[in-house]
Amino acid sequence: MYEQTSKLRKIVAEKNSISDISGDGKNLKVYCVTSGKGGVGKTNLSVNLGLAMQSLGKKVLLIDADLGLANIDVLLGLFPEYNLSHILSIGKSIRDIILEGPLGISILPGASGLYELANISNSDIKLLINSFNTLADDFDIIIIDTSAGISKNVTSFITSSNETIVITIPEPGALADAYAIIKISREFCDKIHVVVNKADNYKEANRTMEKLSRSAKKFLNMQLNYLGFVLEDETVHKANMEQVAFFVNYPNSLASKCLMDIGRKLVYGEPLLPKTNVTLNSWFTRLVSIIKANTGVI
Repeated sequence: MYEQTSKLRKIVAEKNSISDISGDGKNLKVYCVTSGKGGVGKTNLSVNLGLAMQSLGKKVLLIDADLGLANIDVLLGLFPEYNLSHILSIGKSIRDIILEGPLGISILPGASGLYELANISNSDIKLLINSFNTLADDFDIIIIDTSAGISKNVTSFITSSNETIVITIPEPGALADAYAIIKISREFCDKIHVVVNKADNYKEANRTMEKLSRSAKKFLNMQLNYLGFVLEDETVHKANMEQVAFFVNYPNSLASKCLMDIGRKLVYGEPLLPKTNVTLNSWFTRLVSIIKANTGVI
């Protein structure tokens, strides 16, 4: 266990110095969206936040990394035929796999098999990395929608990303679980953001964030970045039933306006230092290395 932890720490220590192998890829931002508890609206926010940022002129790739219950395609009424594993199993290109969603957003659906990278050969890993490299100049932002909880595959995605966005709701259980994921993420992330979802009003959202911030400061000695809140909104449920994105079909809804505010903060806010930016190819290379370290396979 100590040896695996040491390997992981070494990879994270090298995180800021990784550059594009080809040398000509552009920098991008990688956001890992996660939550300690299921049912807080994480996937819905991942999808619609990606759409908000796409509408602001960014090219966004949304990766469904909930390896057990991938459902971004269901949320948007899409029917993916392939996933990442088909690059190796039947020779598909990554462009065959990626779907085009609303507003032109790109979606890597149901990435089942991604965590199995720990068990494939080095030549297969090289093939996957080269596949990702063909997209080197296509995207500005990657949003990774993880599963809920603190499993190893979740921590792998958190570790490989620039920034983590933790979703919570104004309930004691959700707050306790959000604190747990923050505690784990703090060692590996450049910045941890928090979004309070399903708030009745901004005062309730602010009180929720204050509780989380006090705990983080007192017990973890860290400062969280409050991205904002998303108000409880019936149009979200309506959009889910229709299998459409509420940001697209209900752009004037309370939830859509809240997410646009959050999207603007991320797009126009203070950027990370250049050394913490990555390229699509270097991000995927690092992710593979972290997965291998987490499973003890080198």
